[in-house]
Amino acid sequence: MTSIIQPPITSEPIGTFNNIAYVRHRGQFSGATVDGTFAVPYEITAPANPTEGNETVVVEPPHFTSGAVARDAVLGPDFLFGQGFRHAMAGFSNLFLRSLNPNPGFPIKIKGSPVTVDFPPLDRDKEVKDLNILRQFAFTLKQSPPSFLGRVVRVYGTGCSDSGQVIHEIYEPFGHKLFDLTFVGTASYLEPFKVSGQNPIMVFNTEFDFDPRAIPDPGFPQYRWYAVAGAPHIPDSVLTRRAFPGGPGPIPPVTGSGPINWSDMFRALFVAGDQWVRKGTPPPAGVTLRVNPQGIIARDVIGNALGGIRHPAMETGEARFFDSVVRNGWLLFGGFGHPKHLTESEFPQYLASFKKATQALVAARYLLPAGGERLIREAQLRPPNTFTLNYMEGLLLPD
Repeated sequence: MTSIIQPPITSEPIGTFNNIAYVRHRGQFSGATVDGTFAVPYEITAPANPTEGNETVVVEPPHFTSGAVARDAVLGPDFLFGQGFRHAMAGFSNLFLRSLNPNPGFPIKIKGSPVTVDFPPLDRDKEVKDLNILRQFAFTLKQSPPSFLGRVVRVYGTGCSDSGQVIHEIYEPFGHKLFDLTFVGTASYLEPFKVSGQNPIMVFNTEFDFDPRAIPDPGFPQYRWYAVAGAPHIPDSVLTRRAFPGGPGPIPPVTGSGPINWSDMFRALFVAGDQWVRKGTPPPAGVTLRVNPQGIIARDVIGNALGGIRHPAMETGEARFFDSVVRNGWLLFGGFGHPKHLTESEFPQYLASFKKATQALVAARYLLPAGGERLIREAQLRPPNTFTLNYMEGLLLPD
């Protein structure tokens, strides 16, 4: 069915990244799906000069409470736009920010009828959504992109948490033809389906989100599964050093989510996925947590999870890292306990071990060189503090 990305209602410069000026365009995406006509907001961020950039659009479904989580926090604008990517979102539901913009300047229509946006506290029973809107949005971006977007060669799908789950859902039944790369973050397990000629899909999870059914399958070469040991659902740099916006109730600011920040690992694997599509270079091997025969995560003598991608602070045994602690009634934040305290004489050996673990992650492409360099700098901010103690004392800066 025909759908149209209408000319922008507003276009706002957002800054220059790696010498490319970017503009954020907002307007209306309209058309019809099998469930009826629709008119929803879109938000497309692209180079002001449409001939610049890397001709790849990253499509992210808006998170129901936090909007563009991948664009604004986990990947971040400096990383995403600094590498020339474009970014696109469209509303697909009346559930708060799944609508993308509750006040876009035109009536939002889904499944043939105007809808009222459901603001917090949210009632999912009142949700009206049409995932086919997102499917058509991605298809339109590639087949008939608007002139302000320029030439589009590749369309990737990504998201974290709620938006990652939506990416999982829109992948079926023909996602292997829709996205050139599907990169799902911190979403619950979904049994993959195997089809001939399938485009790559990569699933990035934390210990909190890990499901023992997600086991690397050498016979399924277009899929990769990854899990970060000790990692919480929300990394420290994303939402925990500022007020948690929206949500089903008042959430005051919290001070940190533990030192296992997986954002740099997410970025590194996103780059690996991009190279997989562009150059045919396979990404790092999938790696998941170790489990016992009962499907329970195996742990070392101090209680840390075994296997998975391992932050250097975990590899050096600096503390017991918890993937979930209760804060204000939420289980999505991490924590740590029993942090090591070193003597001056012990610190050089510790730092050597920390560097070795970091360099191993970079060599395995689970971490970009810049991320590795930052970790090593942060591990030696106040000898004989460990990285974890530097975090505990508030010496580490958020991304």
